[in-house]
Amino acid sequence: MQSLRFPWSLTKISKLPHPHINLIAEEFLNNKFQKRHVIGKHSLIDRHSTLKTYRLVIRLLTEMQLLSVVALSRLVGQDYLGGNALVALLAETGRISPDLLSSDFCQVGRPITIRAMARSFNRPYETMRRALRRLSQLELVDLSDDGVTLRSDAISRPEVQTYLMEMHDIMVTLLEDLFMFAKLPAPNHGTGNYPQNLIKLASLDLQLLAVEGMQGIFTDWTGLMVATAITAGNIRNVTYHPDLAFTYAAADQTPPMSLRKPVHFKTLCEVLPICPTTAWRRVAAMKMLGSIKNVDGGLVIDSKWLNNHTVIANACDRIDRMHSTINRMASSGVSLNNIESLYIKGRANPIGLHSD
Repeated sequence: MQSLRFPWSLTKISKLPHPHINLIAEEFLNNKFQKRHVIGKHSLIDRHSTLKTYRLVIRLLTEMQLLSVVALSRLVGQDYLGGNALVALLAETGRISPDLLSSDFCQVGRPITIRAMARSFNRPYETMRRALRRLSQLELVDLSDDGVTLRSDAISRPEVQTYLMEMHDIMVTLLEDLFMFAKLPAPNHGTGNYPQNLIKLASLDLQLLAVEGMQGIFTDWTGLMVATAITAGNIRNVTYHPDLAFTYAAADQTPPMSLRKPVHFKTLCEVLPICPTTAWRRVAAMKMLGSIKNVDGGLVIDSKWLNNHTVIANACDRIDRMHSTINRMASSGVSLNNIESLYIKGRANPIGLHSD
């Protein structure tokens, strides 16, 4: 009977009315409104500048999330829960000192209990324990009765360094999209000298933000990835189009169904680290709730999902916290005047979600 239960709160969402999006935008601004302000030489981006490009910014964040998921799968396979636990441990290490993200030997702190980790990811204790045990078998963490810590030599491992460099370039790609393509006002900075580890840390924080930010809607990783990938694939031709991107950028502008390109289920299973059987059950549930439609043999997200009050309020909070992450990175000294020069290997290309 477990497989018949809806693993996320779409049942509630599907029954909610569709409020006028401007009311949500107004509530978003009034709740935590921050005027654009300057701290020293650091001019901080604010909510108003993003609200005008709300749809576009969320699409760009979605693309980053997909890239991050696939990058993580190359490190830990389909164990998305264990992967995010590893990201959390890496980010915690980076917050102690960003330099530790490129060190040969990481001095670990106190263990984090399994129960605390389970609460953070809203998962049962035993599920979390199994995920951490798999990480231990990969020799990425040390697991004991006291809890879990990152292995002292984990960061120096080639596959972890490859992952962190890939996340660095995914983050730079997002910065380029936000401040050069979407033309958001970039934070000023006081120095052009920066450690790459600051960008790596910001990328880990945004990866965790995507997971944490969607927990109010999804409690299932597969459901989150499927909905995210379908949404990205449907409107990618709008996201990166020089004109359409801005035509459908504001909070009250949803791309019409005629511009949404269907994503085939087979393609999803080929490019994402998901179990096809589990993914199919999630798609079937979303179809029954009316959040997904079949169009021309593929899957398309319905407008009721894109315009839903809960989804929009959630996205507004993610944008706000994205601001905080980028502002913190810039105030630490990362120069955004010449974003193209920040890449290690180059721009991260979007995940292919169409067969043609």
